Amino acid sequence: MNVVTHACAPVVIALAVDAVRIYSGRNRLFPKEYLIAIGLAGILPDLLDPPLFSRPRYSSWTHTLWFVLAIYPVLVAICRKWFRQKWLLLANFLWLATAAHIAMDTISRGTRPLYPYGPVIDYRLIRKDVRNWICFDLAFIIATVVLSIWTKWLERRRFNSRSGAL
Repeated sequence: MNVVTHACAPVVIALAVDAVRIYSGRNRLFPKEYLIAIGLAGILPDLLDPPLFSRPRYSSWTHTLWFVLAIYPVLVAICRKWFRQKWLLLANFLWLATAAHIAMDTISRGTRPLYPYGPVIDYRLIRKDVRNWICFDLAFIIATVVLSIWTKWLERRRFNSRSGAL
């Protein structure tokens, strides 16, 4: 997968959660700054150790189970400091976005989650064809835009129905 997909996939999930919550009459969980943090968490393994070629990812410390376990307390500390409201929810979602990055790489190009001990796990559910990457990127970009517009529309509709009732 590429950086766009890694950033947009967890944001799409967060926007879908917000859309369902707003549709059912509740408030959204993820304001804009949370969505930006979630997108950054989705690309965190590639930001910390950029895979310039396919081979280094197999020996990358950021694409391992050890990284997923070690990053959680760091994310909790960051969220407690900078995102005081709903910090635990956001820390867990950031952690899931980071873990999802590694899972997506495992099903697309392969990772070595127990590096240096284990083998490379490569399911190849998604082929390396460039057209596939472009399709995934476009799908996630479109889904992000559509869900953003839809949640705004739902919020506006909900606000207007409340103010019209008064």
